[in-house]
Amino acid sequence: MSNPKFTIITPTYDREDLVQITIQSIINQTFKDWELLLVDDGSTDNTEQTIQQYLQDTRIKYIKKKNSGQADSLNVGASHATGSFITFLDSDDEAYPNWLEVVNTNLKEDTHVVCVGAIRKLIDGSLIKEGLDALRVSGEIVRSKFTCGSLFLKPSVFLAIGGYDSDMKSNIQTDLGYRLLTYLEKTGIKILAVHEHLVQINVHDGPRIRTNWEKLRMGSMQFLKKHYDFIHKNNPKDISNIYAVIAFSNYKLKQRRESVRYLLKAIRLNPYTTANYLRVFKYTFL
Repeated sequence: MSNPKFTIITPTYDREDLVQITIQSIINQTFKDWELLLVDDGSTDNTEQTIQQYLQDTRIKYIKKKNSGQADSLNVGASHATGSFITFLDSDDEAYPNWLEVVNTNLKEDTHVVCVGAIRKLIDGSLIKEGLDALRVSGEIVRSKFTCGSLFLKPSVFLAIGGYDSDMKSNIQTDLGYRLLTYLEKTGIKILAVHEHLVQINVHDGPRIRTNWEKLRMGSMQFLKKHYDFIHKNNPKDISNIYAVIAFSNYKLKQRRESVRYLLKAIRLNPYTTANYLRVFKYTFL
């Protein structure tokens, strides 16, 4: 039996209901040459029992491990991958039926990295299309998107950039993406941009890293420290945006002084974002 074209790695933790939607979206793929690795990060609910019914499909494999976080789970999944390309899909998101088929149709002989668009589904049911980001790298515009379900990599590229950083408190996708950009800059490998919206990011009320303000604050600071030189060289205004995220996280943590301090950093770097001036008042008094 030959190795599959795609390996989908899905980390999960205590999502016995949501993960079933993710699994079914893979089963429903029109392109059938795939394997799905479900990496259970030490769930304490009925996730393991729930997943058993899907293991009759030999393309689906279940890996149970001790709780060590999402980044480590993704790396564990990658170490078991046998596909020509690997991609990552969160256990609260879903892929549209033509996800893999469209990517496969666009592949070329020299393709090592693929990025596709996504759609974010908000709690009220409204949908927001998210296309590829335009990042400047060495004076050239690179179209990319690093969120789960949007990024496909040759396993050799994933290994070359060191996989996910399990020390990061948040921003693990963006951190991987910026290390990928640095690698591509050195090697000359290009990203194959597919301008279709093929995965759905589901926003919900359950635990999510984007609403863990302490982890978001720490992860943003870690990310900026690691990639400051690269961002400053290629997209300096993005540093202002990261400072604004740190400021907002501090505000949510009721650390007003730190919040305003980082917001002033953001303003100094990019004084033309008028919303930041209003936020200074809000973060100080409201």
